[in-house]
Amino acid sequence: MIERVLLIVNSASGTGTAPSLAAGLMRDLRDSCGPVRELEVALVRDHPAARLATATFLDGSDPPAAVIAGGGGGTLRAAVEGVFDAQAHCRTLVGGLRMGSGNVLARQLGVARDPRVGIHQLGAAIRAGRSSRRAVIRCRFGTDSGDDDVRHAVVMCGLGQWGRTSGDLARWHRRFAGGRAAAAALAGLERVNHLEYFAAASSRLVEAAVWPAACERVEVAHGETLERYRLLAGTVMTTRIGGIPFDPQIEAGEVAAGVLLMPRGGRPRRFRLSPGRPLHIRLVDRRAVEFFLDEDPEVAHHELCLEIADTISFLEVAA
Repeated sequence: MIERVLLIVNSASGTGTAPSLAAGLMRDLRDSCGPVRELEVALVRDHPAARLATATFLDGSDPPAAVIAGGGGGTLRAAVEGVFDAQAHCRTLVGGLRMGSGNVLARQLGVARDPRVGIHQLGAAIRAGRSSRRAVIRCRFGTDSGDDDVRHAVVMCGLGQWGRTSGDLARWHRRFAGGRAAAAALAGLERVNHLEYFAAASSRLVEAAVWPAACERVEVAHGETLERYRLLAGTVMTTRIGGIPFDPQIEAGEVAAGVLLMPRGGRPRRFRLSPGRPLHIRLVDRRAVEFFLDEDPEVAHHELCLEIADTISFLEVAA
């Protein structure tokens, strides 16, 4: 029985959120989730603040809790990282509202596009205890200071030229924020996001075709296999995503992820990431590369390691 609920509202997600929406969402959640001992809201403007708010809330008490992330895929990922920071993944349900550009898991779990409708759905799921366990990817990577950082991904890690696309889009958004908001108003933010990723990936693949050195040379270790090649693109996914031509063949609740690595000028490598069998990637010809975790750009120095952290329960809307 859930006793404590935290609603996180990221006002910077998507094209921005009106401050008044948080109060309405809180009222709707209170009406729909049933009697709980504690109900809090955290207003944030970035992912580190969402992560800290989650960890602080869960560190405060041990009873079963739920955290609802109002934002995009990055806000949901930040909430999950906060859950792991508090070591509370066995006693916490996590839900996501579709208030950003990347909302893959929330959409798959049946959450409506309208956040006011979605909060009623998630409140009802809390009341009924409906959830679905999904694997979480843990990523360890080197930093500029020589230390290691640890991050998590709920849906996907992007590598190679594909891994550069989130950074490209972040730079585009800073330059053309007004034009993006206008396009989103006409076509819908999630659709605009898909088109932006297609454009960014196409441009990166063209660059790799005419300039081989754009692709980093890597040493890849998985199980007993050790290979070196130029990495054109790669992904690690916990679920299938529309528009991406790779099926990871992972069922809900499986403690695994699918991996696809595409060398430049070689056959694709496909395998499963499972507990105890991490994927190690060491950079051979450069010091650092961009990659992404659930649409958030990151920079890995020297090497990165991907493994299955565990599973976590996500609120699931009734069919």
